[in-house]
Amino acid sequence: MPVSLMAKSLVHNVVAKGVLNLFNTLLPLIVTPYIYRILGPQNMGDIEYALTFFSYFGMLGMLGIYQYGLREISANRMNPTKVQDIYKNLFSIGLVSNTACLGLYLLFITLVIENPAIKTVSYILCGNLISQIFYVEWVNEAFEEFRFITLKTIIIRTLSIIFIFTLIKSPDDALIYVMITVGVAIVNYLASYFYATKTIRLSFKETFSGLNFKSYIVPLLMILVLNNTGILYTIADRTFLGYATGTENVAFFTIGQKIVELTKTLLLSIVFATLPRLSLYLKEDKQLYQAGILKIMRLVLALIIPTGIGLFLLSEQIIWLFGGNEYYAAIPAMRVFALRIILLGVDSILYSQIIFLHNKEKRLVLYNLTCGLLNVLLNWAFLSFLTPCISILCTLASEIIFTTLCLLYIRKHLKVKVGIFQFSTLKYLLVSLLFVPIVFTFRSVGLSNLYMLVVSCSVCILTYFLVLAIQKDTVYLELKSYAFRIFNR
Repeated sequence: MPVSLMAKSLVHNVVAKGVLNLFNTLLPLIVTPYIYRILGPQNMGDIEYALTFFSYFGMLGMLGIYQYGLREISANRMNPTKVQDIYKNLFSIGLVSNTACLGLYLLFITLVIENPAIKTVSYILCGNLISQIFYVEWVNEAFEEFRFITLKTIIIRTLSIIFIFTLIKSPDDALIYVMITVGVAIVNYLASYFYATKTIRLSFKETFSGLNFKSYIVPLLMILVLNNTGILYTIADRTFLGYATGTENVAFFTIGQKIVELTKTLLLSIVFATLPRLSLYLKEDKQLYQAGILKIMRLVLALIIPTGIGLFLLSEQIIWLFGGNEYYAAIPAMRVFALRIILLGVDSILYSQIIFLHNKEKRLVLYNLTCGLLNVLLNWAFLSFLTPCISILCTLASEIIFTTLCLLYIRKHLKVKVGIFQFSTLKYLLVSLLFVPIVFTFRSVGLSNLYMLVVSCSVCILTYFLVLAIQKDTVYLELKSYAFRIFNR
């Protein structure tokens, strides 16, 4: 059994998770522009539309095993017998659910999908469902094995870069690209599985003996419903777009979504790296838990607000960098996605760090389902003139209502101070608005897209942190301290 949770350094965890997310961000920054330009909007639209269909079955196969397993093993990691019981039951449930979903997915591909290109991509994606059987990364994260996760991911994804740049040369190589992505998932999950089995030592016979699914069914079904309400948001948007307007608009939608998701993953590494620790604090010391929530919220807001405003102002240049002139129709949707990242940052804490850790999945299901159905109705109402921008605006409106409901519930019932409506939040917003004259000044000079992006980003970042340094902002001082500690190590 690994060393105790308290013996592990939270700084090391955050750094390792941050390095991982930095790599996971830098990799697509290298690969995505190349792939989108080589394969073109039509091929990328077909791939993304096929992935949209797969998402329904993939989430059904995963149930809520990742979230539930991470929470329960984090909270019980000092009890090896309990940990082993949780692991073998969740692994066995995942084996059954993913196998069943694979059969349903094959039927769906055969009977429903008519487009030959989308059908072929969908058959290749079956490999993802098989690999999900071995997706036990929640064990490694619960034991805070972020160093292993980081090194494993860097090695595997570096190899994928080599394969992509070696084998993908023309639009005809679209299927090879899909095969590479599926292969990466399979190798990644298998590596995590074998590492986890070194921590939880169970023989094959022990893994499938003494199972008792009864106590797991209700919470997993609740998380299943919660996860599947996610299909009522951006996945539903892509489904409506592909059905009503063609797969090219799916590509215009997803390019903005990918850019923002990459940025969010990097910035919110601290949220997911602190989840096991906060789970323990909530169980043993609620004062430490409350202090941790306020600290994380302020840090996230300090990073996410300027990022959202910067992405909004530079949407044209960012879309050009990722996709080229063929994807300029994606710019309006990209601007909405840019502002949405601020909401996603707040939601990540409300959702995972507060409501979920308090075991209030039922409340999340209710709110998510209500607002998700609202998004579907809005998309349906605008179906006759649906565009990627209108589609994501529908989602944004629904998510604002979701966030409001979560805040009201946390304040009234959970009695946790969230720390959003503080003077510091207004300060970060006002400082970020300095980006507006900076960007417009450089734009008036007539710089090329690349120079515009590099110069504007550099000046905006320097300006933001210079102002925070002058004010001796606590977030700036903490980030500075983290930086020095990382450098010293």
